[in-house]
Formats: sequence, C-alpha cells, structure tokens
Amino acid sequence: MGHPQCNFFDSRKQSGVSLSVVIAGLVLAGAVFFAGRAIAQDTAPPPPPDAQQPAAATNNVRAVRLSDVEGKVQVLNGSEQAFDQAQTNMPVMEGMRLVTGGDGRVEVQFEDGSVARVTPNSSITLSQLHRTADGSTVTAIDANGGLSYYELNGRAGQYSVRFGSDIITPTDSSIFRVNLDQNPELAVTHGTIHVSDGQNLALDIHTNQSLRFDAQNPGQYDVAQSVNADSWDQWNSDRDQALAQLEENATAGRASSGNPDDPAWNDLDYYGDWYNVPGYGEAWAPSGVGAGWDPFASGSWGYYSGVGYSWISGNSWGWWPYHCGAWNYFDSFGWMWFPGNCGWGSVGAGWYPYATVWRIPPGYRLPIRPIGPVHGLPPHGPIQHPQALVAVNRNSLDGQQFRAVGQPRPAARAFDYEGQTIHPEQAIVHVKDGGPVGESFTASAARSNPEIFGSSVGAGFGNTVRNAYQPGSRSYSPPAYTSRPAWSGASRPSESPHYSAPAAPAYHASTPSGGSGGGHPH
Repeated sequence: MGHPQCNFFDSRKQSGVSLSVVIAGLVLAGAVFFAGRAIAQDTAPPPPPDAQQPAAATNNVRAVRLSDVEGKVQVLNGSEQAFDQAQTNMPVMEGMRLVTGGDGRVEVQFEDGSVARVTPNSSITLSQLHRTADGSTVTAIDANGGLSYYELNGRAGQYSVRFGSDIITPTDSSIFRVNLDQNPELAVTHGTIHVSDGQNLALDIHTNQSLRFDAQNPGQYDVAQSVNADSWDQWNSDRDQALAQLEENATAGRASSGNPDDPAWNDLDYYGDWYNVPGYGEAWAPSGVGAGWDPFASGSWGYYSGVGYSWISGNSWGWWPYHCGAWNYFDSFGWMWFPGNCGWGSVGAGWYPYATVWRIPPGYRLPIRPIGPVHGLPPHGPIQHPQALVAVNRNSLDGQQFRAVGQPRPAARAFDYEGQTIHPEQAIVHVKDGGPVGESFTASAARSNPEIFGSSVGAGFGNTVRNAYQPGSRSYSPPAYTSRPAWSGASRPSESPHYSAPAAPAYHASTPSGGSGGGHPH
C-alpha cells in the first residue's frame, strides 16, 4: 500500500481571501480550516503535525474547557448572554460568567488539572484568564454567589478567587469551597489558602479549618477548627472519582506535547488507542468505531466575539483533537488524529478554535466553518445578532460504540500499512510529578475525602473584628433566587440512575450520541 494522499483545506483555495482569526486583538494569520471540497493532493505523506500548523505569533490568550455540564447553565460575556445553554467541551475565555439554574452544575477544567465547580443557583466569573510573556498562566475567579468548589494547583501558574473585597490565594495545592448563600463561609479540606482584603484582614486557613463571616456584620469573622459537611460535597467527590477513572489508562502518548499533565490527554487515553504510524508518528483513534465513522458528523460552531466560530464537540474526548493537531483518513483504517502544537512556547503557539485535516475519503465533505456571524431572526426590532450556536448534524456512515466511563474498553483494531500490521501501543503509565495536582489532582487520597469533614462548627462568631465589607459590584449579597436543593445523588437523565459514592468509584457517564465531533482543523 502506498503513502496516503493529503488534502489541505485553506480559505485561499476557496475564495481568494485568507482567513485571519483574531483572538483578543491578535491575528493568527494563514490558518487552515474546513472547506466544502477537496483540493490538491500529494503522493507523499504529509510532514509531522507540527509542521502543518498555521504560523502564528505568540499570543497570551487562553481558552479553557467546560469539562462537565449538567442541567441549566448559561454563559454570559459581561452583561450580554453568550450562550443560553452551555455544553460540555465549550471553550470559555476571560470575562465570561457562568450562571447555573436550579438543576444546573458545571465544571471548568484548567491546563494543569485544576478545576472549579459550580453548584445549582450559583455563579462565578473568569475575571482573568491569560498568559504572561513567558507563557505562565494567570487565573482569577470571582465567586458571585451560591456555592462553588475549587481544587487548585499551587505549583503551576497563579490562581486567586475573589468574593466581595476578599481575595483567596492558594499557598500550595489546595481544595476549598466558597459558600455565599447566607453567612459567607470558606472551608478548606486540603492545603492552605491565604485570605486578604488588602487592608486589615490577612490570615491563612489550613486543612480542616473554616473561615466564616456574619452577613449582618461583615466586619466580624471566626476561624473554626472544623468543617461543616454540605450535601454537595458528595457531588464534588463523585466528580473527582470520575476524573480519576479517566487517568487509570494514562499512556506515554502525550510525552512530546510539552504539557503532558493536561487532563485532556487522559480523555484520549481512556476513550481510544494510540498507534505509531510509519512516516507519521504517534496517532490516536477512538475505540469502538469502524472505518466509516465520521469525526465531524455532529457538533456545533460556537460564536466568540473577536475570535469567530469555534468548534464544540459533543464527544467526551472532544477537546484536543479539535483545537490542535491534524486528522487524516486511512483507507485501511478510517480516521486518525495526530497531535501537534498542543502545547505552549517551543511546543505550540496556544489555543486554536479548530484543528487541521489532511486527507479525506472520496466524496467526503467537511463541515464549513462560518467565516462571519450567522444571523438568526432578530427577536426585537430590525437589528440582527450573531447566532450563538450553529448546529452540525449529519448521519455517520458507521455506528459507533464509544466506551462509557466505567465500562470495558472495546477491542482495539489493527490495520495494514506499508506492508506492516500496525497494532495499538500498550498502555505505558505516564509518570507525573508528585502532589495532588501532579497526580491529576484526582488520585490524591486527601481530595474531598468525606472523612475530613468535622461534625460542626462552633456556634457563634469570635470577637475578632475588622473593617466592614466595602460594598461594590463584587461584594457579597444574599441570593434573591430560590435556595439550592440538597444534593440527592440523582444523576442526569441520560446517565444510569445511580450516582456512585466514593467507596464505589464506578461513575457512569452518558455515552456520546452519533459520530460527534467536528471542528475546524487548523
């Protein structure tokens, strides 16, 4: 069998106009993206994925991932609604606010394994989400109301969480929750956080300690030597276990990525298989699919001001394969994804709203990325607004049986190429740095362990007094909406009706429907 042919999909081949993707004022020129037809083919295999990525100036923009969305979750950009309903794998950027409804909860996953989780009737804002000149990350989160959980890596990047006039900074890898429902309360279940208002308050809160304020007299606070249990602690722990399961099959496939501890690699290890293809290098394909499976069969184009439309995959693993690297179709196998430019600095140029496609099967058409805003019917008056989500739904040529979390791995496929039989690589555990987040922050025994919670916090507040809260746009105020329901363990409708407890880490996530995925390869 000869080398596969490759196709390059460039807007200049389509309309004579090159695509410039503006990310926060920075132009990523010469990007390669989906087109509606195939163009010139080469007889030799394409160069490694790194050589096929668009030349891009270094940029400091970050997009992080909504790794789990359940129920009603809205995404706002400032005061304007960006997306009425969030989706798993939706990118979120600096300034975006997440607001959950009475049945909503959402998890934000960062590059180093850190997570922020938001329970029903709650809200957070990603007030800062960027990179410094040396590529390190800066993350600042505003807790606007309700109950939120934070598991932050103290070894990588800078993190802070703000509520009212107070700023929380982890001094090491830390796990804590912020409850603003009534009397504001910070509870630390692992590590140490520093709390400061920039004036009179400056103290450290350690493992199994709580800091509580009096909503009627915010100048008064109390440090308790225990942590009150909350029914939503169980949900936070269950999410930890779900992520821990994904890293059980960690491999060396991400070794050359430059960011091997990004939890998005765990998704690929768990849901698929890695191959070493002669002339190409490391390649990945999902388990349980055949040659007719279409990675771009369904998904959505999501509109981001200043960026344009970014692909949002419905696949559980659909983050890296649609924001870096390249897809290629092999006649004897089907679609495979090759990682490239998935890191930062010398190993990548940051995040892209789409990936790259090399070769496609005969007669195949890739979904076209909207160049400009797609306008829906104006709801009020003649002014049209960009359509936030443009759905892509088309039948896959092959039924898929993606692995569900906690289920056995489907039989791996081998294929013939260049006179060789290519077998999937054996799982080789990727050695990670120590510390809670170095283990993906999910395998830590101390992580949200229910045993750490004390039975109660001492009644009443201490006599320590500081200056009263300074009211402002971010100051705490009791929520006006219905109070949060207790966590009952009920799962989302598409899942098994049982939500696992910590002692039985068999978390059952929903099986993706259709041949989901599809993005704009760059």
